[in-house]
Amino acid sequence: KNGWIPFDPFDGFRVPVTYRERRFLSEKELQAVIDVKLPCYKTGIVRDIFVFCCFTGLSYCELYNLSDDNIRTYFDDHEWIHISRQKTTVLSEVQLLDIPKMIYEKYKGMGEGGKVFPVPKYSAILGTIKKIMKLCGIEKEVTWHIGRHTMATTVCLSNNVPIETVSSILGHKNIRTTQIYAKITKEKVKKDMTALAAQLNAIEEFAGVAI
Repeated sequence: KNGWIPFDPFDGFRVPVTYRERRFLSEKELQAVIDVKLPCYKTGIVRDIFVFCCFTGLSYCELYNLSDDNIRTYFDDHEWIHISRQKTTVLSEVQLLDIPKMIYEKYKGMGEGGKVFPVPKYSAILGTIKKIMKLCGIEKEVTWHIGRHTMATTVCLSNNVPIETVSSILGHKNIRTTQIYAKITKEKVKKDMTALAAQLNAIEEFAGVAI
């Protein structure tokens, strides 16, 4: 480009983009994590804050730094998480749904220095997560970040939340990043086909047809 050599040896060379499949917890697996009986209080903390991330899409760093100042009540009288994503610096606003709200109320005031949760160190959390998954009968390898993937896929996209909204919740700068999560789950297909069957049965021409 600067004219230092007569031609560009890399002209036309492209590095193919490959995306790894995003793992996530299914609806049944997420419910199993919520319902599982745990042996001690410390393990319960890890389970609770992991579930919190599954319903808010927060990463570990964002959860660790989440403070009471990030929880705000807006015009609709609901509590919202108001936070800038650490990776992208994009402002994200996530409503506290019933389950994460219960977890927030459970640990409110227990974090140090104005933080919401008493979050253990990341190295300690990983081993605990594996133990929890084993108790739930979940054999897949689960990392903390799978909570974020679960929010995108199982909680949002599988329940007809528009991908633009999911992109905003996750704090993505580009919607193409969000599209990586847009894998149709079996639960989603089942719901859609059940809804389609109900709609077809409501159409007079298709109702009670015998072939």
